[in-house]
Amino acid sequence: AVPQQPAGGFGPPGSGDEPGYGGMPPEGGYGTYSDDDFVKPRGGRKWAKRSFYVVLALAVVGGGLYGGYRWTQTQYYVGSNKQHVALYRGISQDLAWVSLSKVHKDHPEIELKYLPDYQRKQVEGTITEGNLSEAGKKIDALAVQASACKKDEQRRAAERAADVADSEEQVGGTKPTDKPSPGPTDTTKPDKATPHPGPSLSEEEQKVASNCGKQ
Repeated sequence: AVPQQPAGGFGPPGSGDEPGYGGMPPEGGYGTYSDDDFVKPRGGRKWAKRSFYVVLALAVVGGGLYGGYRWTQTQYYVGSNKQHVALYRGISQDLAWVSLSKVHKDHPEIELKYLPDYQRKQVEGTITEGNLSEAGKKIDALAVQASACKKDEQRRAAERAADVADSEEQVGGTKPTDKPSPGPTDTTKPDKATPHPGPSLSEEEQKVASNCGKQ
């Protein structure tokens, strides 16, 4: 006799003994899928939190850079601008391609050539003074020094011109072999043109005039 298959079974005899429909494992068994397996993991919160931290870090860095730049604009230093002295606002260093300083006040009347060598080198290398008041005092001191050295140079030039004039007068005077003309002899000497002694120095300039020519 042919064995009968159990109700609801398919396939050859004996196949109906396997659990599940059509040989599929029962619900909850190994290899089955639940509804949670078809749900996409929620990563939105992680991404939002990560973005927040990135924005926060950029804000901190940007705020620090801005605060640092604002601080540099409270600093002042003395430097050179072409062939004269200038007062700068900021710091002499640059940040990449960004300049952190600009000319606050130009002083073309303080020429570098009239400063002693050691002061000229200091100015060319920049002199940091911090605040505006201290930088202004340094500018005033350099102005007095440059003016004193300029006047000293003019005085020396006037003295050299006077020496040349005296030499020319002696060369062009009466020679010993010349015969005096008849008549009363005039014993008075002609007035000698007194050369201008050069500009006078102020009291402050006299104090620093000895620095002129120092290396």
